[in-house]
Amino acid sequence: MKWHDHCQYMEIPRDYSIHDLARFHGHLGPFIVLGYRMGRYALNALNADPFELKAQVFCNGITPQSCMADGIQLGSGCTLGKGNIEIIKSESLFGTFCKDEKKIKITPHPLKTLDQNDPDYELAIERYAQSLYDLKDEELFKVDGL
Repeated sequence: MKWHDHCQYMEIPRDYSIHDLARFHGHLGPFIVLGYRMGRYALNALNADPFELKAQVFCNGITPQSCMADGIQLGSGCTLGKGNIEIIKSESLFGTFCKDEKKIKITPHPLKTLDQNDPDYELAIERYAQSLYDLKDEELFKVDGL
């Protein structure tokens, strides 16, 4: 038995819709979707709860890459408040997740580059992010055990 089995508001499923992601983040972009899917994958793959799991987000530290951290918080339950997620400035984009001695590295496949001169650029971003939401995990990222 886990220490919090008797709590009513623990372990509520983290199945968030596109609308939920946009509501939390302020808009819908590819990096929040990618982070959400990575976090959800890690939580399930490591059979962890949000108190056992630790996440590190490796990115350039600025938007849009840093938006991946918002998605990872939603998908994994690792949060800034609990102190079990951190952003590490890096030229490479990936996330690491660990529970006890188990650790995985999730590296996103390159995202499509959209034309910033497109008058509907923001709409194109939103549509692209929405298309990522339903892809299979292996179409979004590569997973390595560490």
